[in-house]
Amino acid sequence: MNPNWNPFGYLNATGLYTANMPEYLNQSTFLNLPTNDLRLLAASGQNTDAELVNASAYFDLGPRLITAASAGIYQYVSTRNNDFSNRDQKGRIIVQPFAFIYQVIGQNNYTAQLENTLVTFPEGSVKTTVPVKLAKFTRDQLSKILPENGQNIVNKEKLFNSVYVLEPYDLQFTSNVQFQIPFTEYDNDEKNVDVLQFEPRNGVYVKLPSSLDQSTRMLKFQSNTAGVFAFVEKPSSPVWIAGVVVPIVLILIIVISTIVYFRLSPHRYSQVKDQFSKTKRSFFSRV
Repeated sequence: MNPNWNPFGYLNATGLYTANMPEYLNQSTFLNLPTNDLRLLAASGQNTDAELVNASAYFDLGPRLITAASAGIYQYVSTRNNDFSNRDQKGRIIVQPFAFIYQVIGQNNYTAQLENTLVTFPEGSVKTTVPVKLAKFTRDQLSKILPENGQNIVNKEKLFNSVYVLEPYDLQFTSNVQFQIPFTEYDNDEKNVDVLQFEPRNGVYVKLPSSLDQSTRMLKFQSNTAGVFAFVEKPSSPVWIAGVVVPIVLILIIVISTIVYFRLSPHRYSQVKDQFSKTKRSFFSRV
């Protein structure tokens, strides 16, 4: 494993986690919230106590829609629970620009659903309760997230645009986890897709057996480890290539060999030419 790998290195970070000095409201991009929301958060919902001495220790801003446009790492400090010298309360919010879900799994049977994709964890697949994260990336998003030693999978020309990631990457299962993905994401051609499981920290991948459920049109495969699951277009069949290329090569060899032979033996070329002429005349109608 690479201990220095940062899976969030592709995200822009705002705020200093090591400092207690808040930003100016008119310069802050915190979650791309409007200035009025930022003012309410900073002043704990009130506007009469500038030093926050009597401000409430709790404030509920209410739900806000945070979209992929706000993707980034936002580091913040509490202005209420803060002595700015010997006491502070800090936090970090990470907004990721792709679909994902968290699922806590244990020794029972669990199924995680992300859009129309299903991942089933059989009973006893883990020995203790663990949280897992299932995410769906595009090819471009994957290229930003993977470290340098993982780029060989992204550089594949036939990589499909849907990539699924199950974290923690190094999580081992005692029995195979089962994946079901709508086949429409892969051109709907059952002979067209190879499933590759990729370990992003070491930059290695293996091909997984897969099948297509004809009734549900779901691509099915399974694995006993988490990781990145990418899908590439299968290379052309070697048998088909051999069936076309080999005869062409043989014909070229025969033609080239014939030309070389007659150039080295011009008298044989004359003899063969005369023989063809006689053979041609023998087919003429006689008067």
